[in-house]
Amino acid sequence: MKRVFYDDNCPFCVKVIQKIKKMDKKNQYNFSSLNGTKAKTLFAGNYGFLRKRKSIVFLEGKKVWVRANAVLRLLWLAGGKWKYLGALFVIPGFLINPFYRLGTLIFRR
Repeated sequence: MKRVFYDDNCPFCVKVIQKIKKMDKKNQYNFSSLNGTKAKTLFAGNYGFLRKRKSIVFLEGKKVWVRANAVLRLLWLAGGKWKYLGALFVIPGFLINPFYRLGTLIFRR
């Protein structure tokens, strides 16, 4: 099963995950909080940076997708009309993550 971790204190992250859950008709993803024990265990030591605030982390096999690339990869895998937007997952994070950060600023509590 593919795992998706997200900051449950981030309104933008929660909104994105709610959308992804609705799109996940095959129940192929397991969703967990970055604040949970599973994330704390999995992202310990050198991987602690993956538990940053306002983040979404998608584990797909041995591949790790973070923030905007994680969201876009999930949209790509969801298929349908979202697949076209999801195709942008190939853009390097340093170019696409400013848009992700903008989303987190817009959807503040």
